[in-house]
Amino acid sequence: MNRLSSLGSSDPQQSTESQHSHPTNQTHPGPRPQPPATLPHLSPTIDRPRRFFLPASYEPNYRYPLIVWLHGNGHNENEVTQVMPHISIQNYLAVGVRGSRSIDPAGHRFDWATSPAAVARCEDGIFQAIDEASERYSVHPDRVFLAGYGAGGTMARRIALRHADAFAGCVSLGGRFPRGGGLLSNLAVARTLDHFWALGIDNPQVSADDFASDLELISTARLRMDIRRYTVDDEMVREVLRDVDAWVMRLVTGGQAAGGAAAIDKWKTVEVGFSAN
Repeated sequence: MNRLSSLGSSDPQQSTESQHSHPTNQTHPGPRPQPPATLPHLSPTIDRPRRFFLPASYEPNYRYPLIVWLHGNGHNENEVTQVMPHISIQNYLAVGVRGSRSIDPAGHRFDWATSPAAVARCEDGIFQAIDEASERYSVHPDRVFLAGYGAGGTMARRIALRHADAFAGCVSLGGRFPRGGGLLSNLAVARTLDHFWALGIDNPQVSADDFASDLELISTARLRMDIRRYTVDDEMVREVLRDVDAWVMRLVTGGQAAGGAAAIDKWKTVEVGFSAN
């Protein structure tokens, strides 16, 4: 597979320039659609830096699906501009949200803290990003997807399960299934959300026992989870990102996501998709 080697580091200069960055294509979207009524404001406003990605030939009269991207540990909100061209340059608007905690003295690299206060700040940052994207661009309010890489994928899953009615789907690349924090407090609603989980068989961060433990939780909760394992050690490869595009577009166009027909039954054979290599 072709790994996206450009994600091996975060450019400090990009991080500085991303403070509420405005894409070069500044076509006004015309009448602004209202954001979904289900989006909460959970805490006093904290202005979190974010980065936008616009599709090629942006059309303000078309309401685009929106992908909210949570970067992997050690990166920042600019990761969205490196990832989205390999998912699709045409199909989506996207916004990258900065992690909740700086992990270098210069403040260019971030991760996702999991304390209750940090999770609340993350939730607020995500919904602020959705609000701003909806105000500035033409976003379909019912086609907002939350996605992330590594620890960002784990945080995306956590937020999506806590607010399942606010998202059309959730994508996690290499992220483990989260624990604690009232994750499944509204299980009936959580079961209505479609999930995509891509995991490398040789991912050093997720052992076979980790995968089995996560699968047990997913099965017990009976979530709508499309689980795909790939013969790689890092999910940030073009083949995986193409599968993300296909999965999201099936939901956008009204088709059912693979694996979404029924929740996983722990007593039956579980079909696990693999990349076509």
